[in-house]
Amino acid sequence: MVKKHFIVAFVSFFFSLVLVEIFLARFFPQKTYKALYKKAISCFTEGINTVFTLKPNCSFSLTDYETKEVFETRTNSLGYRGYDFEVKKRFGEKRILISGDSFILGFGVKDGDMVSYVLEEKLKKISSTNPLKGASVINAGYAGGFGPDGYYLHLKEKGMSLSPDLVVFSVFVFNDFSDMENNEWFGVGKYGQPRKIVSKTIMVDDRGVLLPKDIPIVYRLPIIRESHLAVFTTKAFSQIKEKINHYSDLIRFKISLPVIPSGEAKDSSLPAAYERSCLFGEICHRKNLHLYSDLLATILASREMVEDQFTDNKSHFLVLIIPADFQIYPEALSKYGDFTGIPLNAAEIDNPNPQRKIKEILSWEKISYIDLLPVFRENKKRLYFMEDGHWNKDGHEIVAEEIKKWIEKNYGN
Repeated sequence: MVKKHFIVAFVSFFFSLVLVEIFLARFFPQKTYKALYKKAISCFTEGINTVFTLKPNCSFSLTDYETKEVFETRTNSLGYRGYDFEVKKRFGEKRILISGDSFILGFGVKDGDMVSYVLEEKLKKISSTNPLKGASVINAGYAGGFGPDGYYLHLKEKGMSLSPDLVVFSVFVFNDFSDMENNEWFGVGKYGQPRKIVSKTIMVDDRGVLLPKDIPIVYRLPIIRESHLAVFTTKAFSQIKEKINHYSDLIRFKISLPVIPSGEAKDSSLPAAYERSCLFGEICHRKNLHLYSDLLATILASREMVEDQFTDNKSHFLVLIIPADFQIYPEALSKYGDFTGIPLNAAEIDNPNPQRKIKEILSWEKISYIDLLPVFRENKKRLYFMEDGHWNKDGHEIVAEEIKKWIEKNYGN
């Protein structure tokens, strides 16, 4: 009798799980392994000394985050998004190389709307006396990986062979710092820059997809990784765990808030939220202070490589400081979670970190830069996607215009 009840209970439980699985798959589909893998870009390959670079002649899909339209784009024969060109410049050709991450690559926008293409079109219309009139613009987004250390190594290994007349070195004030933090540096150059970087968190698989080195267990087990219920349960458990940790931290640091005088951290176990406070607030953890010196090392080494090619006393190296959307739109902060370490009034601070710190460093070293934050705040249009943190079409247009203005000023008579 007991055995019969057990069998009935087991069968009922099994069919309940099946019904829930069907219900979730139909009405609340989860990000199963196959769904994620199918959607992932498979155009990555390991770099010689960088975490990854882009495969040449590779097609991939992107999504317009506003219209949800999925469209195709491709890399050229040299592994850059855009049209094909030769390594050696044509007679009289001028070139601009823009390095950076997914902002520069153009997540969410078609080829004709990305900053490199728009800038190239704008440069056709500037004064005929400007030496960069009609210059070709190379989109080196993702060519050296995620962060400034990779941008430098790409410039050293491949970018300079393209003989750029201007290099625009982009720095995104949010995850460019965390991406550097996740990389191990090997070797050391004149300024402390790396000779090789290896990621502690991501890898490229055989298909060319970027994967975390520590893949969540739900995706590691073939039996359950296609189950909507398993993925849903794992996600729910993680969210509950995060909430518990969140409130635990609130209570713990309410009782005993760590004292960090003069930017020197006394507690190396501070949570990530306190580390981010160094970037966007005034509390600084030594790990984040070190990231500023790492950033400067890559910028100084890059500038030297570029400027050594010229003797005309013009700037041929420009740093582009890219703001985060929550520094412009107050409502955007909600996308990043509850306990982020980012000031709640981030969109209202006049001259915020990390922009202020970066500009102080660049000014001290007499490095040319464009701080996009004031320009973006003054513009009445929405320049970032609502559901995503990347520039939309209008954002790319504004950035291209600002670079064009700098070129007119720097190279004008």
